[in-house]
Amino acid sequence: MKKLSKVVALLLVAAMVLSMTACGNAGKKKQNIEVAVTYTGDQLDVFKGLVAKFTEKTGIEVTIDEYGDDYEATMKSRMASNELPDVFQTHGWSILRYKEYLMKLNDQPWYSDLDESALGVIADDDGSIYVLMISELINATLVNLDVCAAAGVDPYTIHTWDDLYAACETIKAAGYTPIGSNAGSGIFANIAGGFVSYGGGVDDSAAMLDGTWDWASYKTTLMDYIVKTVDNGFWAEDVLTRSNDDMTDKFANGQAAFMLGNDPGFLISALTLNPDANFAFMPTFKSTDDGKEFVGIGEGDTFGIWKDTKKADAAKEFLNFMAEAENAKTMALATGKVTCTKSAMAIDDSYGSKVFAEMKEKCADCDILYENLWDRKYMPSGMWGIFGNACKEVFGDTSEANQEAQLQYLIDNYNDCYAAAQAK
Repeated sequence: MKKLSKVVALLLVAAMVLSMTACGNAGKKKQNIEVAVTYTGDQLDVFKGLVAKFTEKTGIEVTIDEYGDDYEATMKSRMASNELPDVFQTHGWSILRYKEYLMKLNDQPWYSDLDESALGVIADDDGSIYVLMISELINATLVNLDVCAAAGVDPYTIHTWDDLYAACETIKAAGYTPIGSNAGSGIFANIAGGFVSYGGGVDDSAAMLDGTWDWASYKTTLMDYIVKTVDNGFWAEDVLTRSNDDMTDKFANGQAAFMLGNDPGFLISALTLNPDANFAFMPTFKSTDDGKEFVGIGEGDTFGIWKDTKKADAAKEFLNFMAEAENAKTMALATGKVTCTKSAMAIDDSYGSKVFAEMKEKCADCDILYENLWDRKYMPSGMWGIFGNACKEVFGDTSEANQEAQLQYLIDNYNDCYAAAQAK
């Protein structure tokens, strides 16, 4: 009987413990955050793999919004109703489009881990940041070191556009094509900052942003300079018809020294065609000695938290997870971008990161500005294709009359695009 009483007592205790556990669990709500991404295909698969690791580690489940090509339109609709995902990718627009919907994140543990190049594009005027950026697109000058060596040119002595012009004369005299880029949007847009925005003799930044820019400085600096290089035969004969594949192939095989306004993705492709080639990544040049060399930065894998989320702690935990060096590296490799947190850069042995690190070392004494892609920051939406059309027209006819005609084409479209942007 005594033994039976003990058994009953033990059963009662066990029942009480189970009851208490059940009550405790009933009080705990399973956490779930909504994360909107632009990823598709293999990139989405890699991201899903990281999300699974996050859930296993934290117990926080993630609903992934896979908007794909509809991402921008869907997010605009959700902004209009002020019902956004807990976490979402800002795909290049953390300050310019999404800032008012995002939570300030300067107090997060990964803030001090951000590279200066990342801060150059995601920091607001007062230093505030609203996103975690774990990778970036870098855009500047690509160099075929083998061609430069054969022509007797040291590319690291080139800091201004006048320096580049002199180097092109030497390279052409040695029997090589100095500039291997095609005539397209990048030539009239990506490199414009060094002439009209980033110090030196001209800085029309304010006028560009308030819609009052008269474009006079664009004509007398960038356009005149490009025309001079065209008239002096510094570009390939097929510059108007050269595709990206042609560009890559000829650059890989030593038929050009420079590509202007490009990212290291071209170098990676070129190495598959010629593994023995030697390349470098350098800043975009400055127009005057007082100006700044610059590297255009585009947001890569970048995540922000909706300021009105009811799940801020879980959302912050997700960003902390994505900021871990191995996770940041994994995502950057999948999207073909360059890591931009110091911890991830230290373990990132990808080619893009390698040439970026070499640029920082070789150009340590240069005054380099890391800034948002010029057209993204200063031009209204819709101008990218317009720059490409104007560039092709000027390359096909460098006469003064045609330059003026293309300048007017740029002005007219800028005014229309700016007005359309203001009307939204």
